[in-house]
Amino acid sequence: MSEMTLEELWELFPIILREHSTDYKDWYEIEKRELLNCIDSKNIMRINHIGSISVEGLIAKPTVDILLEINNESNIE
Repeated sequence: MSEMTLEELWELFPIILREHSTDYKDWYEIEKRELLNCIDSKNIMRINHIGSISVEGLIAKPTVDILLEINNESNIE
């Protein structure tokens, strides 16, 4: 891939932007629940919906970005 032109990369990995959807918040909540099912809540400092789709009305890539902060006392690597 390092030898591909930008045009070739864009064709292979297109950037798709969409109007804001009310579904985005639901998508985040689903993913948050999945994380909470996998990681003990005592290890979690904070979970936040970040990125462009977290901003209502913003045109963005329909990808859920989540910031998960783990406390220093956890043994998660």
